[in-house]
Amino acid sequence: MTVDRLKNLLEIPFESLNLDKDLKAELIEYYKFIFNAKTCSTCKDKFPIYYKKLIESGVEKLSIITNGKFKLRKNIGVVEISFGNGKFISHSNADDDTCIAFLKANPNRISMFESYPENWMDLIQDNEKENENE
Repeated sequence: MTVDRLKNLLEIPFESLNLDKDLKAELIEYYKFIFNAKTCSTCKDKFPIYYKKLIESGVEKLSIITNGKFKLRKNIGVVEISFGNGKFISHSNADDDTCIAFLKANPNRISMFESYPENWMDLIQDNEKENENE
């Protein structure tokens, strides 16, 4: 799954995508991956919703997912970063800064990541130092 391929798919008119079983299935797979959501490929009323959401924010979210140094495990849903602060982390909201804040709140959460930079401890310490200087 690449950003370029998603862009190419989204350039195809909706009517053509809706009629082509393979392209429709591919786009639904992108939706499932990007938004970490269950999908229904046989529900006629769902595909327009998936398509609209991909048009609105799919490319941006896929860019974040594929370009980030941190990658949450597939079985992780939405998790609150710090109790009561109203900020959450999820597959579609896991840019590097969010992941660093998440780990800064509790470094033991590193086990929730499938992949991460070797220097992740330095990154959360650097982040703490920056906050102290502000």
